[in-house]
Amino acid sequence: MNTNDDADLERVEFDFSRAKLVNRPSSPDGFGIVIDGAVGYSLRLIPSNKILGRFASTREAWPAVLAEIERGIPAKCLVLDWHWANGRTGRVSSGRNLVFTARSGLGLDGARRNMRAAS
Repeated sequence: MNTNDDADLERVEFDFSRAKLVNRPSSPDGFGIVIDGAVGYSLRLIPSNKILGRFASTREAWPAVLAEIERGIPAKCLVLDWHWANGRTGRVSSGRNLVFTARSGLGLDGARRNMRAAS
């Protein structure tokens, strides 16, 4: 039984003559990540689970992430968590992805030159 009958499909033509390519520059202020329902964020050091800082937004956390990297903390040991009012938590990002996101969030280049390799 053939259910893929082209005769039943409606043909739609798109007019791309009015489309414009928009080159938006990256924001000089950077960006933040917002988790629905999150009332706060925390930067955690693993495997000890020590809280290095608590923040109202991820934009406030980006400088702290980069400061820990500059202090010599390996990227694989950093985790950014979100917190709901009812106590539930979850991971926003961790490791090298967190550092890359923090650099991009501050409007810096995405170079990963200051991260120590995982051993």
